[in-house]
Amino acid sequence: MLGLMSAKRIVIYMPDALVDALNRVTAVSPQSRSELICAAVQRFLAEGSGPATVESPSPDEAFFDRVAEMMQSGLLQPADFADPAVEEPRPKSKLWIN
Repeated sequence: MLGLMSAKRIVIYMPDALVDALNRVTAVSPQSRSELICAAVQRFLAEGSGPATVESPSPDEAFFDRVAEMMQSGLLQPADFADPAVEEPRPKSKLWIN
C-alpha cells in the first residue's frame, strides 16, 4: 500500500479492454486500482517517457472537457442544450419630451 498521502480524485477515461484488464489484476492483487494506476503513472514519469512540461488547455478546451465530464456523470443532459428561445426585437429607445 502507498500509505497515507495527500490525494485528489480525478476522472480518467480508458478503453473498456484496459479497464477489464485492470479489474482482473486488481482481483488478485493486494493493491487497489488507484494504487496500481498511481504506481504505473509514477513509473511512466520516472522513465522520462512523458513530456517535460504539460501544456494547460485553452479556456475553450477546458470548458468543453468539463461539459463532457458533467454529461458523462449525468449532471448534464442533452436536453439541457435545447435551442434558446428566439429573442423578440427590442423596442427602439424613445426620447422623453417634457
